Amino acid sequence: MTENIDSNAVHEATAAALGFYFQSQFALLTLISQTNSEAAVAVERLDDVELKVDGQSLLYQLKHSIQSNPPAVTLASVAFWKTIKVWIDALPLVSLPDTTFHLVSVGKVPADSPLAALCNLTSDRNALLLAMEEEAERVATQRANAEKAGTKLPHAARASGCDAFLKLAPSVRLSLMRRVIIQQRSVTIGQIPDELAKWLHLIPRHLRQQAAERLLQWWDQQVVFGLCDRRQRVIQRSEMEQQISSIIADLEEGALVAEFASFTHPENYEPDGMLTRQIELVHGKPSDIAKAIRAQWRAKEQRSSWINSNPKMRSTIAGYDSLLTERWFDRHSQMVEDCADLEPAQVEAKGLELLRWSHELAPNQVEPIAHGWSAHYYVQGTYQVLAIDLHVGWHADYLKLLKD
Repeated sequence: MTENIDSNAVHEATAAALGFYFQSQFALLTLISQTNSEAAVAVERLDDVELKVDGQSLLYQLKHSIQSNPPAVTLASVAFWKTIKVWIDALPLVSLPDTTFHLVSVGKVPADSPLAALCNLTSDRNALLLAMEEEAERVATQRANAEKAGTKLPHAARASGCDAFLKLAPSVRLSLMRRVIIQQRSVTIGQIPDELAKWLHLIPRHLRQQAAERLLQWWDQQVVFGLCDRRQRVIQRSEMEQQISSIIADLEEGALVAEFASFTHPENYEPDGMLTRQIELVHGKPSDIAKAIRAQWRAKEQRSSWINSNPKMRSTIAGYDSLLTERWFDRHSQMVEDCADLEPAQVEAKGLELLRWSHELAPNQVEPIAHGWSAHYYVQGTYQVLAIDLHVGWHADYLKLLKD
């Protein structure tokens, strides 16, 4: 258990992280369900998720929950009034006749709630409007009375939404609410991969789950790149279709995919201490250690991903480890002979050359793990994995020096 961290704070941070991750995955699920190839989505622009299709804008406010019994959506819900405030703020930026507003909730709407009218876009909204006006005015009145009495103002979380709603002209209130729909009992983040797999009709059934996971990995990277301004925020359906085609081709060919080429290790990642001890024996520089840690993390994650997707990859990985070890042994044994009459500093320099060979030359000089594989990080990082287990080393006498 983590010490000195409030458990409620950890829970809230987890929920927030999953909430954002849910936005990304829900955007993909929304886009793949469209039939128009011109459809496009954006995350965290006008709303949590924004879908453009057939000249229409669909704005989605997502209310995810990790609770086993998620809260219902009612007229007193903070989530509902916060959503209303977000949409009112967005009104100057959209064409109301061409926009629909979707509140997507894992929780349900009680059958007797006035909000039940929002579960069907064609339902009459007049009774709902009256109920919303009464609730907003009740909140405003209670806050005004508390202010006069000098007591704490109630309904702080809902106040801005209620106030913004009351400031709208009655005709705008009706126009807005006619464009609102609630999608209740939404899928949760844990269910999205299975739901996504159902849309991959062109892929054999037994490969759909693997393809869905591959598609999600690509998608999450595109969303992050968009948020970092490394690509346009809007992702076109045609881009997704092209990626699906690429995944299908890879699966048909049995090709291995470099899933971690664009990722780096978390800031708090701490590799096994043996990695740095091996490099310190040959007086490696900080840059040598940094490259080794990055490559080792990528290779470790890649090996794990391959095995999880296909347990038969264990034998392929083990065979390739043996090949890398053999290539290393040919160089290391020759280096040991050359170091027989050298001074300690010269021996260390020879070892540093061998380490840098594993970084710079080995990826091109050792045959790849599979046909078409070209990502250098796997060879670089696997050598570090092997070094941690003392199957390879950089110093001529690494086994003797590290025998403890």
